[in-house]
Amino acid sequence: MKAIQITQPGPPSVLEFVTLPTPKPGPGEVLVRIHAVGVALPDALVRSGKFPWMPTMPHVPGNEASGRVVDANGSKRLRDGQPVFFTTWDVGHAGGLYAEYIVMKEGAPWPLPDHVDLDQAASLFNYVVAWLLMRYGARGADTGSVLIHGASGGVGTSLLELAKLEGTTVIGTASSDEKCRFLIERGAHHALNYRTGNLVDRVLESTSGRGVDVIYNHIAGDSFKDDLKMLAPLGLLVSYGLLGGLPKEDVFSAMRANLDRSPSIRAFATHTIDKVPGARQEAMAAAIELLSSGKISPAITLRLPLEEAARSHELIESRESLGKILLKP
Repeated sequence: MKAIQITQPGPPSVLEFVTLPTPKPGPGEVLVRIHAVGVALPDALVRSGKFPWMPTMPHVPGNEASGRVVDANGSKRLRDGQPVFFTTWDVGHAGGLYAEYIVMKEGAPWPLPDHVDLDQAASLFNYVVAWLLMRYGARGADTGSVLIHGASGGVGTSLLELAKLEGTTVIGTASSDEKCRFLIERGAHHALNYRTGNLVDRVLESTSGRGVDVIYNHIAGDSFKDDLKMLAPLGLLVSYGLLGGLPKEDVFSAMRANLDRSPSIRAFATHTIDKVPGARQEAMAAAIELLSSGKISPAITLRLPLEEAARSHELIESRESLGKILLKP
């Protein structure tokens, strides 16, 4: 089978298009033909050697995909031709999905209705993350209004959609006017180019001076300082990534400087959900139902053949891409 393999971390060029043995299912396993793979930032972090939980090399990257069972191998749960979605969270190991086939335990993949578009299904994990961020990351906060940093990406567009479904007023930030237009097309109430003008002033103006109830921030660095100024009274800042590294300034002092708002910060990781019984299953079931019922429409903007995996990583790291990028084995 064809696959993408890394023998050592490095730039996108280390993603090699190789031929590997097609796996065969053993007892209690099924063979799945991968239809589409969702490209995500963690893939690029693994490839570059910056991921906190690095796998052993050589390594086949990829953590979220859709496909069809081609050998149910006697499973009573799945059938040949069954459309499925799966992540390495489900499969039980990191990576392995930038490939044509994968073997997994028959209880690992999530069965999908026959009518579901498998390209769209490959984006489901973004909705799982967004659902968990809203249900657990923002737990205890009012959610009448939210600010989503980098809202034009995979998780950002998913957060936007789910928040809109709940009747929330959504403000999205992006790095260009093109991305802002994209966010308005996706349903954002306000889309702000953070590179032009004062973001704090514009957010407060958009909310009549009140600020927003929740801010979703995967940037960190020193962005917290401005975020705390944009929170509504008793607002919550949900930090779920560190693209810009750790804050250099004293965060607690920044919180005290905005004491009139009594702000809160929650550092959130999806790994925490493994300690919350049933949460991951609930999130996945919710995402599948939303897709199956047509309530969500994943923002897939680019489909590339598997051999162009390096290009997909270049686009992700350039931060110029919009929505979700898929690789098609």
